Amino acid sequence: MSLANHLRLLMAPGRDSWKPMLMGLALSAAAAGAAVLVQPSPISLLCLALALVAWFVGACGMVGYVRWFFSSELARVQQENADLTEKKDE
Repeated sequence: MSLANHLRLLMAPGRDSWKPMLMGLALSAAAAGAAVLVQPSPISLLCLALALVAWFVGACGMVGYVRWFFSSELARVQQENADLTEKKDE
């Protein structure tokens, strides 16, 4: 699977998108912390690049999770409205 397809999969609405979201954000924080600890060396640039990539992957996962969350809430509200309308008709 290519990287672009993997990112598209993360951005698609899905209930399990919270896992890569949190892992990406945790790895981003850890890599940023490592970049600060080894600041005067060229390794800090690699840590910074890793932090940015991990943050981007986590952000893509967040987009997928938020899309799933809002679509599920919209479906729930529509179902509740349909149930209320059905009760009024009886």
